[in-house]
Amino acid sequence: MRWPSLLLALSLFSGLWAGETIRFAVKEWTTLNPLLMTRNTDPEAVGLLFDRLVTVNAKGEFIPELLESWTILKDGREVVLKLRPGLVWQDGYPIDAEDLVFTWKAMKHPLVLETASMAGGVPSMDSVTAEGPLTVRIRLKRPRGTLMADLYAFIPVPRRHYQVGSRPREAAVNFAPVGSGPYRVVGRATSHRVLMERWEGYRGVHPGSAAAVEQIDANGIAADLPAFEAERLHYAGVDPLTYYLVRKGARGKGLVQAVSLPLASFEAFFLNCDSRLSLLGDLAVRKAIAELVPWQQLARARRFFPSRLATSFWPPESWAYNATPRPLPQAANAAAILEAAGWKMGPDGIRRDARGRRLSLVVHDGAPSPKDSQARRMVDLAAQVGIHLDLRPGSLRDVFEKATQHDGDLWAFGWTLSLDPDVDSPLFTREGFLTKANVSGFLNPEIDRKFDEGRHTVDPEARKRIYQEIAELIYQFKPVIPINYRQTRVLIHRRLHGVAFDQLGQSYGFWPGRRGWTLGD
Repeated sequence: MRWPSLLLALSLFSGLWAGETIRFAVKEWTTLNPLLMTRNTDPEAVGLLFDRLVTVNAKGEFIPELLESWTILKDGREVVLKLRPGLVWQDGYPIDAEDLVFTWKAMKHPLVLETASMAGGVPSMDSVTAEGPLTVRIRLKRPRGTLMADLYAFIPVPRRHYQVGSRPREAAVNFAPVGSGPYRVVGRATSHRVLMERWEGYRGVHPGSAAAVEQIDANGIAADLPAFEAERLHYAGVDPLTYYLVRKGARGKGLVQAVSLPLASFEAFFLNCDSRLSLLGDLAVRKAIAELVPWQQLARARRFFPSRLATSFWPPESWAYNATPRPLPQAANAAAILEAAGWKMGPDGIRRDARGRRLSLVVHDGAPSPKDSQARRMVDLAAQVGIHLDLRPGSLRDVFEKATQHDGDLWAFGWTLSLDPDVDSPLFTREGFLTKANVSGFLNPEIDRKFDEGRHTVDPEARKRIYQEIAELIYQFKPVIPINYRQTRVLIHRRLHGVAFDQLGQSYGFWPGRRGWTLGD
């Protein structure tokens, strides 16, 4: 039994030495298990290892993948799904209706709900039942405007391998997946590296084009030109200066192409609104913090690097974008807000309230370059108005963990938006508060009600108005303060062909996406 594995390894590594493996860098991921995805980087490999029920094309239109068809009945309260015949898991067993039922039940498991934040509305489906080997019926008490996005988030897993144990995060299957997609894992995957080869047994409709793909933790490899010259990388995000020099032709000419385009993502401060844990439970303090966003530095940087100051929770790439003009933040306004709320300047230059509490806040900063981060720039502005910010840099993973445990006052990290804004509801609702996805500890019955209304509204224009109203409430109560909409800035090796981006500015999660990448001459 050892010889086939050895031959496979030899053939794969010969491909590696020949440079036929596409290598791309990703900023930290947590799992290869579709049930437990928590971060926007998790789907970057999962999308190669698993097929979805439906996927999207580059225009954002939903198209079938595992499904042959779906039929909506009873005014949207029932949906009949038909799986394509002949599909198999990577262990050779057929993909059937019972796997879909199992996946739905697993996504509803309390321990999964505590971990995952990217399941969309799948757990809230009222019932999912098998009606034959390839037919599933979904029943809903109320029609869902999110239906297609929910089916997109519904990534089936084989029931023989994905039983939920007492410690889901530690399950071996998290990095030894048994998928349905065109690639499968070779060797031992980790949160820092995963090597995937094209699976010859794939019978789906969206095969892969490359012989092998390797995903590397961007923190473990410098996305510099020597890495591209040695073909240790073919695709990677890049810092603004390197991007600028490549675009100007000063570096990497003939080797790499620098590409920048808008991304449905933003850098933000997530604020601890729980008054039992943080002074930011005071809305006046949150409003003062919002006036300290260092937009002047962003404006100066825009002369060289594309950047957009955030004015709405959902960015222009989202159909829920709210284009209402916003006044620019002003530090002088922060001082006036605090003074009016009873926060008086103390002899040490730090404000205190009537109870004598010092306005000192702990900021956990997950920026890759903490010396030049937005949080670092805010420290000086805050000091000018009597706020002390204790800045504590850390890895993105550490900061995210701090946020989910409500440890600290502010957490600075990026957030990537989903196809449907309802997927982001756990950031703000009671449901997310109970599962710790609501990192801000924010509770607002009106926002809960509007999210519920939005997910059950079918008319697109009516839905858009609802989510724009939600954005207005987020702007008013400030559990999250978006700073700037992010840009995708990447270097693409001259041999890497087929790179495209969807309407959200992503190179993954759609067809053809990364499945269409190839290496040429």
